Amino acid sequence: MKQIFKLMAALSAPLLLSGCFLLPGKFNTNLKILDGDRYEFGYTGQIQMTMPDDGKLKKPSNEPFDPAKLKCRDLVYKSDGRVDAQRPVYGDDYDRYGKDADPSIDTDNLSYDVVDRDCTEEEITKRKDQYDREQARKLKRYNEESAMAGAFFGGPIPGDDESMVAFAKKLSKYRGWKKVEHAGGNIFDVEYSETGPIGNYFSFPVLPDAQMQYPFFQIIRRSDGAVELLTPGIAGQGSLFNMMMMKESGGKAPKISDIDGVLTVETNGTVVNNNSIDGFAEKGDRKMMSWKIGKNAETEDGPRALIRF
Repeated sequence: MKQIFKLMAALSAPLLLSGCFLLPGKFNTNLKILDGDRYEFGYTGQIQMTMPDDGKLKKPSNEPFDPAKLKCRDLVYKSDGRVDAQRPVYGDDYDRYGKDADPSIDTDNLSYDVVDRDCTEEEITKRKDQYDREQARKLKRYNEESAMAGAFFGGPIPGDDESMVAFAKKLSKYRGWKKVEHAGGNIFDVEYSETGPIGNYFSFPVLPDAQMQYPFFQIIRRSDGAVELLTPGIAGQGSLFNMMMMKESGGKAPKISDIDGVLTVETNGTVVNNNSIDGFAEKGDRKMMSWKIGKNAETEDGPRALIRF
């Protein structure tokens, strides 16, 4: 098991490094694999994009430094009148001497008084320089993470509504995407349906311009002509994939909405094996299989099936 874990960690290193993932949300999927050479696929529900920091990049404020928001104070010791200048506090920064910092402290028993005063020009200049450097650093990090997210997903940046709406319009131009709407946050409501020859490979979803793809469902042709159903991109919060992600990212995984879906597969081929709880039911010349996926899943394994014709 340790060797498998290490192998998965190595293969997934680029994803773990970025913390970017594409996952389903609530959905319903229907797949027909017929005659060994054609498929009919439909997906209705949610797709969610996840990132570190609860999946939301925060663009730093472009508000200029305001000296009026700078608070300067001295500690004046009661015993000898000694004055100890304190570090200036700006805006919403933590203020250890603020009124609400620690209400349990009995100020009457302190050995000093906290005395507000005007800030010196030197203190204002020093704190402004620090503020400007902090803003520049935050903006640089935001731009780098935004560019990385945009590259991974092919344009959309979780947390940036404008880019998410633009991506929805872009994706709706491609075949199969009947509906793509940004539902707020990092979630899209989608309707996708497509039919065609199986060929050697079918995958959903495929994102245009994305450097990484995260297929929920795959149909792959084997060399003997059999068709295999795989679901590599479906991972719940308790899965090995996400446990590994938490381990590699220092114990904090991106926040995701519930994965809660149903996959129904219909075929007129011979089902060699499948891992659905109830196996398959026959209806005429068709075999029907169904899996619950996500929080209501009846197994930790992703749906799999092998079908021959």
